[in-house]
Amino acid sequence: MRKRQVRRVCVVLSNKQRLDCIVRVSSIGRQVLDHVTLMCGVRSLQIFGLAIFLEHEYLFVDLDQNLGTYFGKEWRRTSTKGTFLLFLRVQHYVESVELIKDSTSQELYYSDLRRKMLDSLCDQQELLFLQLAAAALQAEMGDAEEQILGDGDEQNGKENTIVSEKKQNQNYFLPEDYFPSWLIRHRGRDFLLRHAGALHTTLRGLVRPRAIRRFIEDASALQDVPVTVYTLRQDKRDVRGCVHLAVTLKGLCVHQEVEGKLHLLYDCTWKEIHSLTFRGKRFEVQTGGRLGVVSLMVYYTASPCHSRLLLRHLQQTHRFQLDNRGTQRPDTGARVGQLYREASICDLAWLGERLRCASSSSLTTYNSVYNSDHTTPKPSPRDRAGRPPVIEVEMSVDDPPEILVDGDRELLVDDPTQVPWLADGLCVSWVWSGHQ
Repeated sequence: MRKRQVRRVCVVLSNKQRLDCIVRVSSIGRQVLDHVTLMCGVRSLQIFGLAIFLEHEYLFVDLDQNLGTYFGKEWRRTSTKGTFLLFLRVQHYVESVELIKDSTSQELYYSDLRRKMLDSLCDQQELLFLQLAAAALQAEMGDAEEQILGDGDEQNGKENTIVSEKKQNQNYFLPEDYFPSWLIRHRGRDFLLRHAGALHTTLRGLVRPRAIRRFIEDASALQDVPVTVYTLRQDKRDVRGCVHLAVTLKGLCVHQEVEGKLHLLYDCTWKEIHSLTFRGKRFEVQTGGRLGVVSLMVYYTASPCHSRLLLRHLQQTHRFQLDNRGTQRPDTGARVGQLYREASICDLAWLGERLRCASSSSLTTYNSVYNSDHTTPKPSPRDRAGRPPVIEVEMSVDDPPEILVDGDRELLVDDPTQVPWLADGLCVSWVWSGHQ
């Protein structure tokens, strides 16, 4: 009997804990996530996703794809004995902690926010950082220490008094573990040790689960913490000209870093986004404002695989927000039955003509101008009609998208980085209605 080929996969959790599992070569990402769910003892990890570290960024994998799609040839080699790394990270941030049902999921969510808080650049929220540090200290260290201070000996008949206060030197934690580096430089270690310790004493009696919930609720107020950030290029060949695309609870934000500070270039809600499109490394965001002004943002990713996974993450995040908006904020009416229109994959000539018709009156561009010289791609020698193959993707709220090629159902399991013509010959457009 032929021996089954297996691979060792290590899943790194947000609290730095590692879970090892043995899977078959044919395993998909969802099987690994189910295994992690079982090992963590939770019912669901719906707000989490499995990510790979690719091109200096964490990218969420398609759970219905074979793992070999992302690990390449090394995964398929029969002599492979190494360990493949996956990361369990928060894929969908929430406005209400009530959406995180069990304590284990709250612990993992808390660990993710704790890590991202240290990289926050919100320099107008100093008091909030002190409150977050106090909540984290209470969750991780418990109540402030008690010292027994005696005013005399027992012969004088004076009783010892228990005073709830921290040690005089206040050095029971490292500021680097609870504050961003810029805040430490600005305020100094002594200032943060003194005031964070004082706030910590005010939380006496708060149990760990409630301290974690308080931290989660307060951390959601930091604009750059409950977000997923991707680095995109403004020009296809210029690696230095980069922007940061932040996937937020409300939509998308584009920032550019200048002298260590992030400057907002564009902010759009899910309702304002009309379509997201990628063709190879080219990634486009078309928005339509309240006044009917059409904007087109054009950026470039590191690879076609990067673009595909980014597009999928945006689609699933928007879908998650729609499915849970009744829980995250008051329900304002009946749920709209059909929120998504059919998304189609088309060639750039058709898409360019559509954009020109929609924006003939007024067109506002950000960071890149839509150049009509690039709207007509060169005919592909692989297509007898001289056009890239037309693929339709039907977006469903409940089911994963199915990719149809020339009328036949086929799962796209090839890695676009391994098969570059497959990704470069496709233009994917995701379109949805603006009802929210």
